[in-house]
Amino acid sequence: MSTKKIALSALFICFAGALSALETMLPPIVPIAGIRVGLGNIVTLFILYIGGRWRGADALTVAVLRCFLAALITGSLTSALYGLSGGLLACGAMLTARWLFPKTDGEMRFDTRFLPFTGVFGAIFHIAGQMLTAVLLYGTKYVLAYTPILLASAIIGGTFTGLCTMLLLKKLPQKLLDGIRK
Repeated sequence: MSTKKIALSALFICFAGALSALETMLPPIVPIAGIRVGLGNIVTLFILYIGGRWRGADALTVAVLRCFLAALITGSLTSALYGLSGGLLACGAMLTARWLFPKTDGEMRFDTRFLPFTGVFGAIFHIAGQMLTAVLLYGTKYVLAYTPILLASAIIGGTFTGLCTMLLLKKLPQKLLDGIRK
């Protein structure tokens, strides 16, 4: 791995961790506990779709390390457990979704029109990981009653993060994107 890629990876981890931590510190969008947009996933989606030298393993590394960074910033060990289980499943789901959707030619091998769908896949599996963690931590399956509400929020949040990533990839200068890819 080149020094440039290590530095960019560290930057991506910091961006994603800061976005995740910021989101936990902001007032909730809706007055229902546990519902968040998933701003940190914008960085993961960006890495998955940027192309060039960036691979799924890079996105997974950033997703995992951002969970620990966000937990350090917020001081919550349980959020690291929820984030890690959700992040691992979400990254795997987004990798699978990216692989399933049509490809394009050129530097960005994956069609960015499918980013909202990829974001939704990731958000749904993030919820699945968090619900599994909740069942294990609380020792009861009754927490699963909350799943329909969280799934609805995952569809909205995943679409939002996918659209944000799509805009980011379209609006960033091509020269900057080319520099990140190499």
